[in-house]
Amino acid sequence: MNIIMFNTFKVATRLPLVQVASYFDLKQDAGWKEYIKIGSDDIEKIFKYGSSNKSVYLYKYGCITFVNFKYHEIHYFFEFLNKIYVELENDLISRFSETHVMTIDKKGYVRLWDDTEEIYKFNDTLIDIVATTLAKSTELSKIETELHRVLDESEQLINYLNHGRLRANSKKVISIIAQCTRFKYRSIESVRLLDRPPEFDRTIETRRIFDDFGVFFELNDRYTTMLSRTDVLDSITEEYFNYKSSQSEFRQLMFEIMLLAIFPLMHFI
Repeated sequence: MNIIMFNTFKVATRLPLVQVASYFDLKQDAGWKEYIKIGSDDIEKIFKYGSSNKSVYLYKYGCITFVNFKYHEIHYFFEFLNKIYVELENDLISRFSETHVMTIDKKGYVRLWDDTEEIYKFNDTLIDIVATTLAKSTELSKIETELHRVLDESEQLINYLNHGRLRANSKKVISIIAQCTRFKYRSIESVRLLDRPPEFDRTIETRRIFDDFGVFFELNDRYTTMLSRTDVLDSITEEYFNYKSSQSEFRQLMFEIMLLAIFPLMHFI
C-alpha cells in the first residue's frame, strides 16, 4: 500500500500567486484564478534532491497544501518563500492547519477517508481535489475564529445599549464597529470559497468526488452556520446605529423646541 500525506497551513491573508508563478516560470492555466501547483521537478530544484512524489499547492486566499512533505521540508519551503519576498505570518501558521492521509491499495484504488465504502481509481486529480478541500477547510477555520472574536467584541455594544451609554468609550465602539465592517467585507470575498474550481467541474466523477469530500469536511454546513452568525453581527451593529440615530434625532428635536421657547421669552424681556 502507498500512503499520501497532506498538510495544509494558513500562512497569510493572501498569497501573490503571480509572483510565485513567475519565479517558477509556470504557464497560466484555469487553476491560476484560485491556486498554482508546484510539481516535483521544481521542488527538486529547491531541495537539491529527488522529490518525485511531492507537490505544493498555493491558494490565493493564503493557504498552502503540502503533499508528502516531512515537517523539516515544510519549514525549509517556508524559508524559501521568504527568500523570494513572499511574506508569511507565523501566528497564522501555528494556529490554522489541517492534515489528511489517503491510502492507495495494491489494486490502485483509494478511499478518500477511512469510514467510507466508496472507492475510487487513483489518479492525480484526486490529489488536487483533496489538497484544495483541505485548503478551503483551513480558510473556513480562520474565518470562523475571526467571526467568534468579532461577535464577542460586539456584545459590548449590547451592553452599552442596555445601559443607555451610547457615548461611553467611543474609541472602543469605533474599534468594534471597524472590526465588524472589516469582517463583513472579507465575508463578501469568501462567498466564492465553496465554489467548485473549473478543473474539477469537467466530468461527473470529479464533481461528485469534490462534493463528497466537501461533505466530509462539512464545508457547506460550516459556511451556512457562519452566515447565520454574520446575520447576528449585522443585527447588533444595525440596532446600535438605529438607536443612536433615534437618540440623536430626539436630542435635536428637544434643542429646537427649547430655541422656539426661548425666542418668545426674549421678545417679552
